Amino acid sequence: MPDTTETDATYRATADELREIVEPIEKIKAEIADRNELIKERLAHAKSRGYEPKIIRKCLALRKRSKDEIAEEDAVTQMYMEALG
Repeated sequence: MPDTTETDATYRATADELREIVEPIEKIKAEIADRNELIKERLAHAKSRGYEPKIIRKCLALRKRSKDEIAEEDAVTQMYMEALG
């Protein structure tokens, strides 16, 4: 007959370890949700001041990239547009 005390202890250790992994991830996800809400509020403020949130998002994405990356993408986009007429 298997020793259930040892099995229970192993299960508890595994469950505790799993909680140590999962709970911080849950906390980080909640923090991300809070940050996303702040971003949403800032974009709403920008919109109320007459700015376009869509363009602000695009500017944020472009600021992450190098000038060379942007220039290459623009050149390929232009080439495709010319091919499409």
